[in-house]
Amino acid sequence: MATKNVVVVGAGFAGITATRKLAKQLKGTDYQIVLIDKHSFMTYMTELHEVATGRVQPEHVRKDLGTLFHNDKNVKLVTAEVSDIDKDQKIVKTSIGDVPYEKLVLATGGTTNTFGTPGVEEFGFTLWSYEEALRLREHIEDVIRRGAVELDPAKRAAMLHIVVVGSGFTGAELAGELMDQRHSLALSNGLDEDEIKIDIIEAAPTILNMLTKRDLADKAEKHFEAHNVHIYKSTSVVEVKGNAAVLKDGTEVPTQTLIWTAGVKAKDQGAQWGLDLGPGARFMADEYSRAVGYEDIYVSGDAAAYQDPKLADPNNKRAGWTPQTVEGAESASNTIVPNIVYDLTQKGQRKEFKGRYQGYAVSIGSRYAVGILDQIGNFKIGKSGIGLSGFFANMFKHVINIYFYLQIHSFYYLGHYLRDEFFNAPDGREPFFGWASRHANVLFTLPLRIVLGITWITFGSASVFAGSWIGVVMALIGWFMTFGLFTSVAGFVGIVMTFVLMAITRSDITLFLFAPASLAVMNGSGRVLGLDYWVMPWLERKLNITLHGKQKSVYNDYNKK
Repeated sequence: MATKNVVVVGAGFAGITATRKLAKQLKGTDYQIVLIDKHSFMTYMTELHEVATGRVQPEHVRKDLGTLFHNDKNVKLVTAEVSDIDKDQKIVKTSIGDVPYEKLVLATGGTTNTFGTPGVEEFGFTLWSYEEALRLREHIEDVIRRGAVELDPAKRAAMLHIVVVGSGFTGAELAGELMDQRHSLALSNGLDEDEIKIDIIEAAPTILNMLTKRDLADKAEKHFEAHNVHIYKSTSVVEVKGNAAVLKDGTEVPTQTLIWTAGVKAKDQGAQWGLDLGPGARFMADEYSRAVGYEDIYVSGDAAAYQDPKLADPNNKRAGWTPQTVEGAESASNTIVPNIVYDLTQKGQRKEFKGRYQGYAVSIGSRYAVGILDQIGNFKIGKSGIGLSGFFANMFKHVINIYFYLQIHSFYYLGHYLRDEFFNAPDGREPFFGWASRHANVLFTLPLRIVLGITWITFGSASVFAGSWIGVVMALIGWFMTFGLFTSVAGFVGIVMTFVLMAITRSDITLFLFAPASLAVMNGSGRVLGLDYWVMPWLERKLNITLHGKQKSVYNDYNKK
């Protein structure tokens, strides 16, 4: 039987979630899922501010599509631009050819809405793509470096002044990361931290206006003020110049780094596809998450607009619309997937859209956040949830990210997330003030590793253990440690054997010292004058390719057999 296509356009949170669930639900049928995106990777949008400010490396937000769907044989990846949609012939027109569809999911995402403000595109920066995050990262490091040695007071003031326009999720989180980054920027350029100015400009009279619990916004504002971040409220930027932001009252704020985060809209190409549009040029959706007027086209994520009639308020035109958040995208996928499966296989039943929101958190730097926990599973917590702030809200933000990786079954990228956020964070920029960071000189554990290895060999050769399985294991631990081969594994086995020996021999408590010593050498000490220097990178590469596939810059699986 000929294979038929369910096409998903867009590999953001919405597209990835829908593709993963469709792959599972349509497995064993004659339908395949064709995922089309102009990139060969998913961009983890909610972490872009961390890339822009140097907290994590750029690859932290790049999730290779081949790796994500390596085990989903019914998913075909296509790296291409979508130019048009022939709704009558049911064909997606792309830069590499036509792709017919039985069902189509549009998850094309959003982009920055500058509201036509003059100068933003020419002189400002935005933060809605991987490329924009890299551009901003390079600019911040460069402009502060040049500003530190600039002798002209006016030019110096503009170079060392960073302005964030908008205090929503993106603006607040970016300003918080800049607040943390300021320490390392000042240290590396011979500046006092106070010389690097950070401002937030908000048109509304309050900040973080998406927070239903306003006391949380007040806490966030006090946290900003305590860290010398100035907030302009009831103030709008009407023009951006090369060296200044012009406010509505005519005041000019000197800056060469203005970052616009004040609005979001659907991407422009959507308006060319002949679908009904709603607020922010988003595709209007019906109660089944279909594009209004089309039974075979579904819309999801930031590109979709649906107003829940139960929540609509004639006195508030913003009320009832699905939020442009990760959970909004996941809720749409939970509607779209069963509806497509029902359309194609008649299994299950058709579902109406129902927003399911566990809560959200806004990080203000690496160690502080504010957020709301709305529900746990299907259990609603109170009428408006529980407000969180500080460390617990910060942990909640990490839990939200971890939950996403679990949802898409990507334990590979979950491991990378934990590594980057907790163990590889620079300059103490993680929740535990750097205590969890792995950045240490493992050269200092080299003598311990060799002495410990020789000691394990000696103990294993002792007459009381000679020839026994215990002696053999002890000797193997020793040889592996001495030569620095599979040192972490040898260290772990050494810890286990320490407790085995203590139980068998009931010897002096000093034997217990073998456990912390073995733990210490697990921190990569085998890569210093050891075989792990060559073996572990080679093994990691081979295992990654075997388990997750080889990453590519361009995919074209559609015609691949």
